[in-house]
Amino acid sequence: MEFLLTFLISLLLVVGLVISLTYGRAPTWRPDRRAVFHLMQRLQDGTARREEWELFIGIAALHDPELEEIRRRCVAVHEGDADHSPAREGLEPYLYDREARARLALIMADLEQLIASEPYYRRF
Repeated sequence: MEFLLTFLISLLLVVGLVISLTYGRAPTWRPDRRAVFHLMQRLQDGTARREEWELFIGIAALHDPELEEIRRRCVAVHEGDADHSPAREGLEPYLYDREARARLALIMADLEQLIASEPYYRRF
């Protein structure tokens, strides 16, 4: 009797796993330009969470080449490049100091121009 009960419970778990893997989909992270712009606004305001920002700069945005270029420029601010040293920590609640936020504001202005120039789609 114990064997039958164990077998049925195991069978239910395996069937549930197979169904969830069959009909589930892989998690994806595809931010759009407006979401990144709002994230950068929150970074300027001091309301962005470090986890959100690190997710943005840590994962490539291969679905949008222009957004990937913006992300790479943000990584250059975060990690530094040939012309600038890495961004320093800001005072609470800001993630970065004033100099880094000023550099990010320039990138944010370019992102705003990208958003303004993207085509407008309407679904009917």
